[in-house]
Amino acid sequence: MKIIVDENVSYGVALALREAGYDVIAIAESPTSGIVDEEIFELVVNTSSVLITRDYHFTNPLRFPSDKTRGIIYIRRGNLTVFEEITLVQKFLSIHSHGDYSGKLVTLYKDSAKIR
Repeated sequence: MKIIVDENVSYGVALALREAGYDVIAIAESPTSGIVDEEIFELVVNTSSVLITRDYHFTNPLRFPSDKTRGIIYIRRGNLTVFEEITLVQKFLSIHSHGDYSGKLVTLYKDSAKIR
């Protein structure tokens, strides 16, 4: 599974996911850093990837329909340390199979996850 980590997510998430064996594109480290949301979404769709983001705009199904992706994982805003953000993502991915959220929008909270 390919994962695109938006530049507003801690870079440590990309590193931790790579260490766990995921194929990760980190927007922050690529020449595409600073691209607009529509271009990121196009990249996600064209590469059949899961998007991990903290950008609330990606929760809008009219602009960014999750059913065109392998899933959008939105980390809800809040004061999270890098460690907490990494743990939140890793815990979700370890509990849920990709089939649970493929084509869906996931919202991660500090203490729960919502898949729709």
